Amino acid sequence: MTLVQLKYFQTVCRHGSITKAANELHISQPSLSNAMRELEKEFGFSLFHRLSRGMELTEEGRIFLEETDCLLERAEGFSRRMHELGKAGRTVNLGVSPMLSALVFPRLLRAMRESCPGTEIRMTEGGSLSNKEMVLDGKLDAAVVSWESSLPPSLEILELCSMKIFFYVSARHKLAQNREVSLSQLQQVPLALLAEDSFLTDFVKESFRAAGLAPQVMVHTNQLAAISRLVEDNVAAAFLYDRIMPENGNIAKIQVPELPPVKIRLIWNRSRRREPGLRELIRTAGREFSGEAVLYTPVQP
Repeated sequence: MTLVQLKYFQTVCRHGSITKAANELHISQPSLSNAMRELEKEFGFSLFHRLSRGMELTEEGRIFLEETDCLLERAEGFSRRMHELGKAGRTVNLGVSPMLSALVFPRLLRAMRESCPGTEIRMTEGGSLSNKEMVLDGKLDAAVVSWESSLPPSLEILELCSMKIFFYVSARHKLAQNREVSLSQLQQVPLALLAEDSFLTDFVKESFRAAGLAPQVMVHTNQLAAISRLVEDNVAAAFLYDRIMPENGNIAKIQVPELPPVKIRLIWNRSRRREPGLRELIRTAGREFSGEAVLYTPVQP
C-alpha cells in the first residue's frame, strides 16, 4: 500500500467511476483498475461492488475509505509541518553599517542568492557599535562590522577583508591637491561624520584625541548622499572608506597615514544556537571572501 494508491482509491470513491477518476488523475483506466486490484489483493477483501451503473463500496470498502481519509489527512498535515520545519531558521537578521551596506553587503547577498536561495536576509542598518551590542543581546543573529580593537569572548568572528580610510574634500578645497595629510592639518576643517554609533566615527575621534587634537565636527549623519553633497559643495569634509564617494572630479580623495586600514568582520554570538540560515551565511561568507577571510574566537582574558 502506498499513499498514491490511497489517493487513487479516494478519487474513485468520490466519482464512483474508474473512467471519471482516471480523467481527473490523468492516468490510464487500466493503470487505475490495477491499483485498486492491488489494494484488494494486499488486504484480502473487495473494496467495490462493480455494477453496470458504476461502482459502490462494500462494507469493508466503507471502513477502508474512513481510514484512508484519516491517514491522508494526517499525511498532508505531516508534509505541511515538515515543510514549515525546513523553512524554520532560514531567516537571518543581519546588522550592517551604512558604508558596509554599500561596499560589502551586495557581494555577500549575491553569493547567498547563488548558493542558498532559500535563505532570507533581513538587514538592519546601524553603526558597528550598536550592531555589536545587538548581536550580544540576541536581537541580531549576526552583523558585518568594522572593528580594530578586541571583541568579547562570547562572539565568534570571521574576518572578511580590510578597508582603507580616506579623507574626502571638495576639489575646490585648499588641501585637494595633497596626496596625503596629517591629522594636525585637519583639526580646523569642518567635518561631516557618520552617526556616533559608527565605529569609524569613534575611531577617527579617538585618533584625534591620541594626537592631542580635537576635530571640528559640523554634523553626524548616516546619510551618505548628504555627506557626499556637503563634501562636493565644499561645506564639510569627511573620513570614509575607499570607493564610497563618487569619483567624478568634484571630490578629492586623500590618504591619512595615521589612520591604518580597518578590519571588516562578520560576528555572531557563540552561545546561541546556529540556525541553518546562519550556518549558510558563515559558510558563504568564508567562500566568497576566501583568501581574505579568517575565522577565530576571541580568547577569554
